[in-house]
Amino acid sequence: MDVDAQRFDDAAEEELVPTVFRWEHGGRQVYITGTFNNWEKQIQMHRSGNDFTYIHNLKKGKHAFKFIVDDEWRFAPDQPTVADIEGRINNFIDVSDFQQAYTGDDDFLNPHKEPVVQNEIFTQVRPELEEYTKEPPPLPPHLRHIILNKVPPVNDAAALSIPQHVALNHLYCTAIKDGMMVLGITQRYREKFVTCIYYSNI
Repeated sequence: MDVDAQRFDDAAEEELVPTVFRWEHGGRQVYITGTFNNWEKQIQMHRSGNDFTYIHNLKKGKHAFKFIVDDEWRFAPDQPTVADIEGRINNFIDVSDFQQAYTGDDDFLNPHKEPVVQNEIFTQVRPELEEYTKEPPPLPPHLRHIILNKVPPVNDAAALSIPQHVALNHLYCTAIKDGMMVLGITQRYREKFVTCIYYSNI
């Protein structure tokens, strides 16, 4: 095997996958640890209302992890689990088949490589219908967890939990129903968060 091929294999093995870990079962302080750091460090998760999240770049493959909730080791019952050789239950995630989203650049994995100009013939052939019916790229998972999709923590419908910072300044819209479209956006000013909801007749 030549040197370039070895470097390519090393780069493929070191390819990282941004992964969102989530704990939704209460607690005052929640930490996470797992095989991704050899169980050597307990990483504090970020709180948003009653939920806790943490984003970590995982190497492609299978990973076991567990949560430490108020100094008690726990696993999330609503996430995949696996037992270790000693019979302890851990959560489990497999990111072996992760595919990086297309960014519009055919060579986006090598941004520093000189572009190759190919002799192409431009035509006016209409694309096939399948090109228009393909599924769009998947939405990053942390953008699905917004306060507009959650039940208020108290009886007051105007009292919403503190949103995650990654969900700020994003415009969310619902599917058009009965000629009505609903738009929502959350913004922050210092320590205050403001959520505006707009209703539009279509």
